[in-house]
Amino acid sequence: MEYNQISQLERELIFALKEEYSFYQSLYILIDKQKDMVKFEKDEKLLELFTEMERCHQRIQQSENKIAELKAKNPKLFNIAASAPEVRKLANSIITLVKKNIDLVRENEEYLKGRHERLKSELKELQNSHKILRYIREAEPVPLFINGKN
Repeated sequence: MEYNQISQLERELIFALKEEYSFYQSLYILIDKQKDMVKFEKDEKLLELFTEMERCHQRIQQSENKIAELKAKNPKLFNIAASAPEVRKLANSIITLVKKNIDLVRENEEYLKGRHERLKSELKELQNSHKILRYIREAEPVPLFINGKN
């Protein structure tokens, strides 16, 4: 009876992990797409991508809850099923994808920080230009004398 429970839990884990692997592959593609849009300044689609990223964040939470529920049912059986070769292989593949996703996110963050600093300096330059223009405009007009006449 216990063997059946272990094999059933192993099948459930394999099914769940295959779904997760597919999800993390899609997430990698999405983050890479985001990187390209940021890099090539295609800002009009960026908001859609960030919205999609938020959905992915919620999906990750669901994934963690799903695995936690499987473990909570019977931790001892879960540990035995989790040690199965195919389960470990899938888990390692997911770990590798997560690491790649994190590296790509870091790369995006570095690029965006540089872009943010550049935009900040450009805004400061514009503010200084605006102050100069305001100063020039606020100066009272001085009457011009041409040939001794106003």
